[in-house]
Amino acid sequence: MDNSDWRSPVIVELGGIGRFAIITNALDAANCMSEKWPAEGGPVADEAVLVCLDAVLGKVSAEESREAFLEAAREAGLYVKPDAESIH
Repeated sequence: MDNSDWRSPVIVELGGIGRFAIITNALDAANCMSEKWPAEGGPVADEAVLVCLDAVLGKVSAEESREAFLEAAREAGLYVKPDAESIH
């Protein structure tokens, strides 16, 4: 497992209702925000890309990058499927 892999994936709705992307690590998240993000982004998304790239380089934890990605999704108003872990 790469040090930028997440403990659990983030499933985010992109490109319309019912069209989901499964993001499993910091590199996928950075690519997603750079290439597939529905809006111009904002300050939270800009910072999240940097945090994700730092996770790829081992400068921050994978979970920090996951949290940054989730915050960026909230900023963009994207629907994120709830974690199975958080349902318990």
